[in-house]
Amino acid sequence: MATITFPVPSTTTSRFAVAATSIPGDPAPLLRSAEGPYQSHIAGRLGTPQLQVAREALPALRWDPWHIKPSRPDDRRLARAFNDAEQFAVVTAFAPITDQPRAVQVARAAAYAIAEATGGIIADLVTGHVLTPSAQERTRFVLADRWLGDVLPPFRANGRCTAADPGRDPEGVNGCACVRLRTRGLRRFGLPELQITDVACPHDLAALNVLRTTARRLLTDHWSWLATGPAVGDRTIPDVLDLSQTDFNDFWGTTRRVRLTAPSHFQVHLSPLTSRLIAVGPPTHFEGTVNDWLWGDTLPMGMHDSQEAPALPTAA
Repeated sequence: MATITFPVPSTTTSRFAVAATSIPGDPAPLLRSAEGPYQSHIAGRLGTPQLQVAREALPALRWDPWHIKPSRPDDRRLARAFNDAEQFAVVTAFAPITDQPRAVQVARAAAYAIAEATGGIIADLVTGHVLTPSAQERTRFVLADRWLGDVLPPFRANGRCTAADPGRDPEGVNGCACVRLRTRGLRRFGLPELQITDVACPHDLAALNVLRTTARRLLTDHWSWLATGPAVGDRTIPDVLDLSQTDFNDFWGTTRRVRLTAPSHFQVHLSPLTSRLIAVGPPTHFEGTVNDWLWGDTLPMGMHDSQEAPALPTAA
């Protein structure tokens, strides 16, 4: 079995922005009255590299609000309002990799608190997506809680692709290669991002769920590795992953999300593209295209129809 080696940074940076009609010159006092499970964490970190808050006005921005997009159709109004804003509070967390995921949860909880105090709109500057307002950050880390930047392209919805439905026309299985999916957000946990390409539009959701399941498994293994206190800056992993029902459920943060039909296990092959990007595809012994793999009976059926997370409480 071959292996993949990638660098693991000692620290990573996450940034969240809150757009509002009026942001105080110093937004930090807005956090002193923050409530919820992260109140003590915010108070203890505020003013340190682990949690910095600053007001930023449009003329001085080093990032473009128009690069912030909705991850779901329901978020389009929020994204437009964020794009048009002129005042922002930016929350930055520069934290040791061993402080994850707590560091980014505290930072996002601080952004939620500022948004609640100002009536503002939150965006994750790592994923590039606007976030739906929430009263509190959950204490339990769930990757499906908008940490991965995982969205489907709208090619079929807007008519750009006319690939046949493979359920009606077998030619539709490999009818196009429109879709390229890439995660945005794993880097803040010290992992390379994941990518799958040459996917036909009818299989985009299955491809997305393959990325989600792979990301969750890599993250689980990564935190176990970090817990051993490695003294090196590189990590080596196998280029083959055996995934299961548990990995899929762990992405959603539940043991009851979807009961996958047989087979409940499947395998993916990882290929390094750069030190910060890994390609995900079918195992090397699979005979056929990536679309044959996504459409066939190798993947559990639940991977083809699970798109959104269930309604979950905001605090555990």
